[in-house]
Amino acid sequence: MEGREAIVGRIIADAHEAAERKKQEAAVRADAVTSEAERCAQIRLEEARRALEREAGEKIARREIIAELDCRKRLLAARRGAIEAVFSRALELMCAMEKEKYRAVLEELLKRYAEEGDEVLLSRYAPVTEKELTDCKVFAIKKLRFAGNDGAFEGGMRLSSRLCEKDFSFRALIEAKRFELEREIVAMLPAEK
Repeated sequence: MEGREAIVGRIIADAHEAAERKKQEAAVRADAVTSEAERCAQIRLEEARRALEREAGEKIARREIIAELDCRKRLLAARRGAIEAVFSRALELMCAMEKEKYRAVLEELLKRYAEEGDEVLLSRYAPVTEKELTDCKVFAIKKLRFAGNDGAFEGGMRLSSRLCEKDFSFRALIEAKRFELEREIVAMLPAEK
């Protein structure tokens, strides 16, 4: 029996030895798999980090573009507001001219643009009376007719004949020169940065 026990002992020892070898091989393979998994995880983590950085950079760039466009839009609106304020103030100043200067402006417009027999409608806000306007030499020379001083416009006058109507209200005069004047006003404003 001793021989049997020795054989059984030998088989058990060989089995323990084989199990230990398999255990060590498994540990080596587990270490290799773990190292490879860690390496892959590190690579994926680095790729994910780069992707997030790229995405964040793109978002920041888009937001900067949007912010710049918004800034330009606000600046343009402010410049537009300044230009409108200038034209509004010009209209106020024209309407508030002293009587003699107002009359001289109307007389000059009549000399340049009135045609024989035109009717002259004066703004209801004009400081010039019918008599003061009809006393102008051009009124008699061009045989103009006074159509009243109840024009529903802010200042100036309108001329009318059988064929057409000409608007010489101060707003119309400003609007006629608007493009040219806007360029001059814009040139006076601070430049965009």
